[in-house]
Amino acid sequence: MTQITFLASSKPFKIPDEIEEYNNRTFFEREEDILFFSVQEVDKYWERIVDGLFSLPYIYEVNGVGNRLFLTYIEKYMEIGEVLEIYHVPNQHAFKEYKQRMEAQPEPIEVNVGRFTYKDIYGLYQFHPKKWLEELSHRNYLSHYGITTFVKY
Repeated sequence: MTQITFLASSKPFKIPDEIEEYNNRTFFEREEDILFFSVQEVDKYWERIVDGLFSLPYIYEVNGVGNRLFLTYIEKYMEIGEVLEIYHVPNQHAFKEYKQRMEAQPEPIEVNVGRFTYKDIYGLYQFHPKKWLEELSHRNYLSHYGITTFVKY
């Protein structure tokens, strides 16, 4: 079973130097420090399959969206007006079934990085402005039941 995660962006996506330097490290003091956040162009096979799934023009395959390096990106480098959409599938070999279920009964998630809010099918939650990243890290923001949208305004 191999997972796959896609990221669609409102502008061409570039990993900041700080995160790229962390990705290139070869020595880690603790096992839990072994993290990475990578973004690569989606290959032609997946480009065709995800066509129409996202509302944004730039689509990538990503790794590490569920860790603190991605949270660092949205905290420090996400710009006002920027929008990211993420779709995570736990088993890429069953992508068609996951997509059909998601389209039949979508459960979208929206995170507003500028206003510190989290919205899902159960309601709208306000994060504490000083602890919002920690609070977000304890919420489910990756889902195969719907697209997660990160906005900053």
